[in-house]
Amino acid sequence: MKKKILGMMILAIAMMGISINTYAKEVYYTTPNGIELTEAEYNFLVNFYWEEYVDNMTQEQYEEFTNSDLLSRKLIVKNNDQIGQTRSQSHSTNSKNIKIAAACSSTCVVSIVATWYVNPTIRSYDVIGAYFSGVSLISHQSTVVHASTGSNSFSNLKTAYNGLGNSVLLPSGTNLVINQILTTTTGGTIYGSYQHATQDTTLAVSKLYSFSLGGYGNVFSFYGNAYGVYDGMAGVDINV
Repeated sequence: MKKKILGMMILAIAMMGISINTYAKEVYYTTPNGIELTEAEYNFLVNFYWEEYVDNMTQEQYEEFTNSDLLSRKLIVKNNDQIGQTRSQSHSTNSKNIKIAAACSSTCVVSIVATWYVNPTIRSYDVIGAYFSGVSLISHQSTVVHASTGSNSFSNLKTAYNGLGNSVLLPSGTNLVINQILTTTTGGTIYGSYQHATQDTTLAVSKLYSFSLGGYGNVFSFYGNAYGVYDGMAGVDINV
């Protein structure tokens, strides 16, 4: 009788193992930090952020992502890196690229990413932000500059009913990426812009702008001592 009970227990454990394996996570990509991603997770992260993001992602960042509802939202993004293209979800020059993506449900979490292909000579106060048409800002979650020397968060915010901007001081190091995360309502268009200072400037000067579709990148209309300081890179837009 004892042998029969033991056999039944072993069979039950084996069946549990089969059941567990049936629902095991199907790993599509393992990052250098040992984080295992499904194909859906990988595709979302590289499109919402940028391709190298997953390789530098920490376990804490991954857990924040899996605990959020981002993956269940509708992802809106179009990668089109044609140099000189002026209006799309992505725009490139010879030196850098800017793209915008949104994960939407009843609200939209928006990611604006500026990626440098080269190492800029001028490292001063650049400006990244958005103009809102038919939507409203709910919150600014973060603006972070990533570089080989580390990552820095910035909160030099300027806001209005139709836009938000943040001034970021470019650090030393290579592989510069500037990422801004916002949450907005739905039902309109979000225009994103990243403007690089072509000469050394100050934080105060970097905030001399208003939000305008006629401005640089269809977002920033610089005035006063800021006029002529920024490079006028074209922007991006997305309907949400």
